[in-house]
Amino acid sequence: MIKKLSPLLLVFFLFACKAENSAEQLSESSNSESNDIWIDKENMADTSDLKATIENVTIVKSDLEKRMIKAGLVDIQSVDSSLKVDVKYATTDNFMDKVLYDGYDKVYLQPIVAERLSKAQKALQKIDSTLTLLVFDGTRPRSVQQEMWDALDSIPFNDRVKFVSNPVNGSIHNYGCAVDLTIINKYSGGWLDMGAEYDDLRKIAYPRHEAKFLASGELTQLQVDNRKLLRKVMRAGGFWVIETEWWHFNAFSRTKANEMFEIVE
Repeated sequence: MIKKLSPLLLVFFLFACKAENSAEQLSESSNSESNDIWIDKENMADTSDLKATIENVTIVKSDLEKRMIKAGLVDIQSVDSSLKVDVKYATTDNFMDKVLYDGYDKVYLQPIVAERLSKAQKALQKIDSTLTLLVFDGTRPRSVQQEMWDALDSIPFNDRVKFVSNPVNGSIHNYGCAVDLTIINKYSGGWLDMGAEYDDLRKIAYPRHEAKFLASGELTQLQVDNRKLLRKVMRAGGFWVIETEWWHFNAFSRTKANEMFEIVE
């Protein structure tokens, strides 16, 4: 009987050794200079358990994403997979015409803010199941905020702060408590017409001037209604729009964000 079991025991022993060796290799890789794999050691199970180790490996594309995770922020699509993202600052399709998030094309927010965004998404789809939120930006490092601020140095200070918060004070984006977004048809991908593009510096993009531009015919009723729909569902999630950007919504005031969270530098 013992002779019959020996081959099985041998196979089991070899498999256990292989698993332990693989776990050691994964552990060693976490101490390397590679930016391809980041291991959450604090939440890692016993490294002898290969399956548990692999489940705690998060593949990341950049140091920026590591900083987001370290700060306790969450990927919004891990909270609500129905949310769509189009990270404009990971491309050249933005007001600076340059890539600001190198190798990073996700949207991270404070967990409580991501939950609010999911609530807004559900409010939108309850109104019209063919629509979905499309998110352009969430947490923005202050270093990127500084680049944006410097790029607009030809604009008078009082006008510049209407579009980009002074990095000295910190933007609500820097705390992971603000989001830029629009609404699209989730089947066609077409944007709802808001009468002005994302990152549009013109006053026609200002929510506070909508009545004026509607009266002049420069905005249509449909465009204003689309903006109102966006504001309605975002309010349902616990956000409010700012006066100068139809796409920008805050979950907390700067004072409250500063009390609760740290700036992502």
